[in-house]
Amino acid sequence: MLDDSLPIRNEMMTPRQRWTILLVSIGGALETFDFVIYGFFAHEIGREFFPANVGMSADTLSYAVLAIGNLSRPIGGISLGRLGDKYGRRSVFTVSAMVASVSTLLIGMLPSYRAWGMTAAVTLLLLRLTQGFCVGGELSGAVVYAVEITRENRGVLCGMVFFAVNMALLLAAGINLTVQMVLTPDQVSSVGWRIGFLLGGVIGLLSFVLRRTLMETNEYVQTVGARHKEPLAVLFRGHLKPLATGIAATVLVGASNGLFVAHMPTYLRQLGYDPQRIAMAQTLYVIVVSACILVTARMGDVLPRRYVFRLGAVLSALFGPVFYVTVARHQASLPVLFVLFVMAGMVASFANGTFACAIAELFPVGVRFSGVGTAMNLGLAASIGTAPLIANVLVTRTHWPPAPALFMMLCATFAFMASFGMKDTRGAVGAL
Repeated sequence: MLDDSLPIRNEMMTPRQRWTILLVSIGGALETFDFVIYGFFAHEIGREFFPANVGMSADTLSYAVLAIGNLSRPIGGISLGRLGDKYGRRSVFTVSAMVASVSTLLIGMLPSYRAWGMTAAVTLLLLRLTQGFCVGGELSGAVVYAVEITRENRGVLCGMVFFAVNMALLLAAGINLTVQMVLTPDQVSSVGWRIGFLLGGVIGLLSFVLRRTLMETNEYVQTVGARHKEPLAVLFRGHLKPLATGIAATVLVGASNGLFVAHMPTYLRQLGYDPQRIAMAQTLYVIVVSACILVTARMGDVLPRRYVFRLGAVLSALFGPVFYVTVARHQASLPVLFVLFVMAGMVASFANGTFACAIAELFPVGVRFSGVGTAMNLGLAASIGTAPLIANVLVTRTHWPPAPALFMMLCATFAFMASFGMKDTRGAVGAL
């Protein structure tokens, strides 16, 4: 077991470590890409896979599949995290990438409701459940690798993982923008939405091949005595408070991504915004988040990480209502829309750049994969997958366009309280 009292040594990352960070970042990025590309084209997916005479709108059913698929993430995170703590990070991380990539590829190839009837809708749901289970270990595994690969600048390394995640968002936004500009609405509904899934599946299979070269993390190899025969039993018996803290911290990140990325295209269309303008604004949002994450992640290594995260929670609670009220009143103003998305990206970066490393530092090596996987996936299942559905229901039931801000404020409140359970790891090894 590594000792927190040990001084930090100046460690330079080796080429092998840099290659490892790249590979694990690709895995976490593809997880987000799959979710976001579905959110971008949820309207088209709903029209393709659900009939119009079932008592619910196709958009609502499409978002329900997105939400249900994410409910399997905690099961995957808990199960794969347990295996990662018990048998090693590498094998679990490699297999999950293959299964998730195949599922993504199959969604892009799946026949529509017109061809298969309800079989198509059920198959879509099953593939989303499989995706959710497998990716439950993807992002959490990438975070564990980033934290355990070296003792220095762990916040920056986790920031690099989430920088890659946002590059995946940028890729998805770019695909969305290109599809909207090049194809007609009918072509987007029939063929265009499939492009992202096919591309994501191919890239995922390539990452699986490359990931077979991964080595175990330094800390896991060195801490044989910290391993447990049943890491989940140890986790739930002795680490409930860190689990609660991690879940509450994650819901803010999930809510911001679920609302500003996945739900926003359909939401802004309902307000009268042009799809191309929406795609341009969201592309700008992703660029801003990506750039700012590296800054806030570095801030978390210099300042107490919990303070940077707490600031993000406060800003999110304050900015959410401002964003939604303003977009509802300026349907035709493109400059206002761009300014709002830039501000949203800056605000979101505070939590996005610090939460993962803060959660990983809550758990010792022997239960770290299980702890991070459980906390992050329960938090994301409660927010990122359900946010579009909750936002859609809030607007439909209240007939008040800014209603999604209420969900953002609620998640920001949970995150603010969670920040008081985070550790101040400045100047500490953090290996626990």
